[in-house]
Amino acid sequence: MNASIKNQIANRLLAVCKTLPGLRRVVRKREPFLLEDVKPALHVVTGAEKVLYEDERGYNCELAVLFQAIFDENRLPFDASDAFEAQLQSVIEADAQLGGLCSKISYRGGIPFIVEHENPVCVVTLMYRVEYRRLRGDATQNY
Repeated sequence: MNASIKNQIANRLLAVCKTLPGLRRVVRKREPFLLEDVKPALHVVTGAEKVLYEDERGYNCELAVLFQAIFDENRLPFDASDAFEAQLQSVIEADAQLGGLCSKISYRGGIPFIVEHENPVCVVTLMYRVEYRRLRGDATQNY
């Protein structure tokens, strides 16, 4: 069975993120999770699917996607997060339609912060919105 358009989009985003240098782990998650035993890591968090509108052929949908980078950087954490943020934005925004899978991908902002549970860990979360069309009666096809 073919993957849904939503899963095809998530898989494409994972593949694009795996091209970023220096990451030791890139995984898909269903919700934000701050702990990671292998660093630097990138969590691609796919949120709920929302229907924006429908027509006779299908649905125009929206998917919220968070990119959560987790890495050790004790000296200049916000410099490190700014540098990574720029790299990630470059690779994600270079293909604004994800090879024809979506109508557009839009940046919604970023939040860098420090987590101090044991050793300080720098986390940066970038938020994107992916708009795509899904064919009525076939979740594996766009139009």
